[in-house]
Amino acid sequence: MADIQRVKIEMLTAEAFEPFGEVLDGGRLFDVKGSGVSRGYTVNFETDGTPRVQVTQTPFSGFTFSKLERHFLQTKVTVPLAGSPAVVAVAAPTDPKDPEAIPSPDQVRAFLLDGTKGYMFKRATWHSVDRLPLYPPGSSFVVFNDRETAEDLRLAYEGKGGFKFSQEVNYTTRFGITFELVL
Repeated sequence: MADIQRVKIEMLTAEAFEPFGEVLDGGRLFDVKGSGVSRGYTVNFETDGTPRVQVTQTPFSGFTFSKLERHFLQTKVTVPLAGSPAVVAVAAPTDPKDPEAIPSPDQVRAFLLDGTKGYMFKRATWHSVDRLPLYPPGSSFVVFNDRETAEDLRLAYEGKGGFKFSQEVNYTTRFGITFELVL
């Protein structure tokens, strides 16, 4: 049986999330003004692949997880669309050229996605494979990623190779740890 590593859920703020990426919200300074009354700011989504916009739906599955992954070709943008508040677990990016550069369990943090903010990961930021809804039925998100990473993950999950542009670690297998979110 795996040991439990409890991870306290934190509020998603720009300062707390900075080691992992950017928080996307309406409270930032605007640098773009449209011809009408709309204003905005630019988020520098990057990919070495073919940009792709995806809508994902994640059902409620509880407060535990064991896997983190990271992506090498892209930053990754996620914006809540509908459903329950959710949580994303993260650890700071590590050297993409070193597959053994895996964050220790005590470096994993968790942030509340309350529906008012999204985020963009830096390249190679470790993160939970899914966002974890806090209650049923679940949550939906708009995700900006790339076709190459998505195809790479599909092949990996089907046991047909993959993990060329991403890396996944199972903390239960590697460290004997299962993570549990704490409100």
